[in-house]
Order: sequence, then structure tokens, then C-alpha cells
Amino acid sequence: MSSLHDSVVEVFVARFDLDPETVVPEATFDDLGLDSLSQIELATALKKRLGIVITDEELSEIAVVGDIIAIAERKGAAV
Repeated sequence: MSSLHDSVVEVFVARFDLDPETVVPEATFDDLGLDSLSQIELATALKKRLGIVITDEELSEIAVVGDIIAIAERKGAAV
């Protein structure tokens, strides 16, 4: 696992009080019990933690946690 993966997991755990073991790349927002508002909250938290901006269009394309990690990598997130 990359440190970027760990940072994304930390954001999920801190923002939504989730068990780190459940935040796996193939987990969906539904799997984690999160709704569409949670996606917006996540985008805000990622901006604060990693310095990346995820657009509404990108948010709409996110299906699983791994998609978020891929976007963060593409945007050169600071870990």
C-alpha cells in the first residue's frame, strides 16, 4: 500500500469515524454507509489534507475508494 492510500484512508476514518479495515480500494460509498453529501464532505476533507481539488464531475464518476486514490495520484496529492 502506498502512503497516498494510507492518507486517503486516514481522511475517511477521521471524517466519517470508520474502521480503517473497511476502507479498502474496492469499497463503495454504500459499502461504507456514506451518501452523496458524504462525497462532498470527503472532497472538502481531501482538499484540506492532501491539497487536491476534486470537481463535481469527478465526484460523480467515483464508484469505489480506489477511484479516489487514482484521482489523488493523478493530481499529485501531497502526502
